[in-house]
Amino acid sequence: MSFKDLWNLQLKKVNNALINFLDGKIKEAGEISPVNVQFYKDIKEFVLRGGKRLRPVGLVFAYEGVGARYNGDVYKASLCVELLHNSTLVHDDIIDHDELRRGGPTFHVLYRDRFKEEFGDVVAEDFGVAMGILGGDLIWNLGLEAILTSGFPSDQCVEAARLFQKAFQDVVDGVLYEAFLAKRRDVSEEEYMLMIKLKTACLFEKSLLIGAVLGGGTEEQMKALSGYAIKVGQAFQIQDDILGSFGKEEVTGKPADSDIKEGKKTILVVKALETLEEKERERMLNILGRSDATPDEVNFVREMFVKSGALSYAKKKAFKLKDEAKELLKQADPPLSAGAEKFFLDLADFVVSRIY
Repeated sequence: MSFKDLWNLQLKKVNNALINFLDGKIKEAGEISPVNVQFYKDIKEFVLRGGKRLRPVGLVFAYEGVGARYNGDVYKASLCVELLHNSTLVHDDIIDHDELRRGGPTFHVLYRDRFKEEFGDVVAEDFGVAMGILGGDLIWNLGLEAILTSGFPSDQCVEAARLFQKAFQDVVDGVLYEAFLAKRRDVSEEEYMLMIKLKTACLFEKSLLIGAVLGGGTEEQMKALSGYAIKVGQAFQIQDDILGSFGKEEVTGKPADSDIKEGKKTILVVKALETLEEKERERMLNILGRSDATPDEVNFVREMFVKSGALSYAKKKAFKLKDEAKELLKQADPPLSAGAEKFFLDLADFVVSRIY
């Protein structure tokens, strides 16, 4: 079975578990009020709108790869990291003032626009943000519930919950760090790599570790999965940076100018600022972070990414991380099952070649 076939098989099972879980929450909300029912329906629509389900699928393969020594509903448990991820997206979109997510309105914008006529622009704006905060918080809490009700032995559930909590802390630390890096003119590659480790890679790492914990993995298997996941997660974010400025909106579901207008210190920005001449560097710095930047100004920044060699460097960096990840994965003792190992090796290749 090909990598895509394996992915799609598990993706279908994860999505089915997600639908069943969220439908159950919608039914429970019916005992409160129609407003609560609609809120959970909106959460379901947002979560199911798209996404690669990289983290829950990885969790399932880690569980199977270490031998699946404990019994429980691994697909329900896998929802924890997908829901955690979606909770951060809802809050990120508020922080970044994003209007679009996966081809539809961001969660806070959905509520802002729904009540704009009734409340007026200013009140509707505040109401949308409030609903986004509540929505993100609730989605995170549903993730914890998915672990605790998955039917695995209590020791495994407690350790999985600890990893879930640590994953969320890592993400928040990464986003916090990123927010302050964005205010600085110069950011080193080392600072950037630490930021994306916390913001992106650690959640993928914890996804695999939760799967391994639920499956009864050995310490050496956990160590190999951890090292692999951090490298792959960093490569994933670098490719995300590339797509964030050079991707096609109709494919990625997100504007290809948002990273530039938000002034994010992506690897493209970091490396371009290291090598550009002063005049080009100053013009680029004057454009970054401006929400009113014109298409010509955004294109100038893209041109600088190419001219400076930043785009080429980023691609090479992602491939280097991918190769290092593969070597770390092979150090698992005992080795992961053949099917899981092949999936993770193929996943590393996919991460750096994807266009969405």
